Amino acid sequence: MKRIIAIFTFFLAFSFNANAQEAKVLSTNNTSVEKSSKELLLDQVSQLSKIVKIEESLKNDLTNLLHMRNEDMANSKSEDEKKAVFERYTSKLLSAFNEEQIETLKKEKELFNRLTQFSSK
Repeated sequence: MKRIIAIFTFFLAFSFNANAQEAKVLSTNNTSVEKSSKELLLDQVSQLSKIVKIEESLKNDLTNLLHMRNEDMANSKSEDEKKAVFERYTSKLLSAFNEEQIETLKKEKELFNRLTQFSSK
């Protein structure tokens, strides 16, 4: 009887251990996706800072704003909701710059369109 209980206990212990390892692998994959999107946002902000002179605190704020925009768009269900979310965050993004800086940004059409134009992907 003691052997049966011991075998059952070991079986449960190994089962829990296997499940814990599987969950760890899934969370690692999610963080790698999150890191790559964060790196992409940092790249956009660094390109933006090369065109327009901005302070370090504004760089951090813009990175956070773009990250929040991506999260909200991912949580939106319909295409209209996504477009509304994108437009709302675009207006916040552009409010960080004065008219002169916006005109400078508009000269870099590719980056400006990527930041301000909604495209359904």
